[in-house]
Amino acid sequence: MRNKQVFLIGVALLLTPSAFGQGVSTADRAKQSIRERYNEMSEQPLDAHGYALSSELNLVPGVRLEEVQADFLQGTGNELEGKFRAAHSSSALAANTFGPWRKNPQPLHLLGQTGFTILQFEKQCPTGLGGFPPNLDLLVENPDVVIGVESKFLEFLSLKQPKFADSYTRENLPQMEECWAERIDELKAGPKQYLDAAQLVRHYLGLRNQPEYQNKKIVLLYLFWEPENWEAFPEYRQHRQELAAFQEKVNGSDVTFIWMTYPQLWDQWEAQEFDPDHVRTIRKRYLLSI
Repeated sequence: MRNKQVFLIGVALLLTPSAFGQGVSTADRAKQSIRERYNEMSEQPLDAHGYALSSELNLVPGVRLEEVQADFLQGTGNELEGKFRAAHSSSALAANTFGPWRKNPQPLHLLGQTGFTILQFEKQCPTGLGGFPPNLDLLVENPDVVIGVESKFLEFLSLKQPKFADSYTRENLPQMEECWAERIDELKAGPKQYLDAAQLVRHYLGLRNQPEYQNKKIVLLYLFWEPENWEAFPEYRQHRQELAAFQEKVNGSDVTFIWMTYPQLWDQWEAQEFDPDHVRTIRKRYLLSI
């Protein structure tokens, strides 16, 4: 009996964040848990690098590759043949979550909106500065609102220095509101952070630069994954703090900035009794602790 108790205590210690192993990052811990969940659900396990053997094998039941692949093929990142196959791919997460409505977005519920006429992955919205335009992971549109979605999985778990080309100036960006121009100045002088705020600025500029959106409400939605036990990890807590601070500083902009976790979205869909079979499927794949 004593040996059994010792064994159970040892297992419990191994499952705590602090005892997962010295030197193991939160990102690696999350990546390992995500890979294990995938392998539990798939007859064809991931390769040694954590990638599905094909893009199609990284899609959940109910999402068909032929219905989403055209969007990803026209993007600038060659997603399907590369990082889309990763079990922790943020673009695959977006495709798995929203893919059932690629051809018929009308029923989709998002941010209190429905009746969408357009749903597109890897949507390019040029800023007007030339070069490669930023790619939104998803864009949905109805007669009243356009919502650009930036999807994140594990990308924000490492600190990064905000960077802008020299062309990002008030003079070159007449569509830029002052609160966003101030964010560029602040970010250029600021420290590294988990939130890729520079990318959000570029998405704002791209959405703001499209003339066809000017008569609609424009929303930039930052949608990100967290484990169920996110509060146990300082990276996730700091990321949320940075998001809240960023949102406050651009409050009042003509482009509304909103952030939400994928589990929160799935909870909303469950409360709305929206496509319960798909919600169960997506939760089974992605809802976990690390």
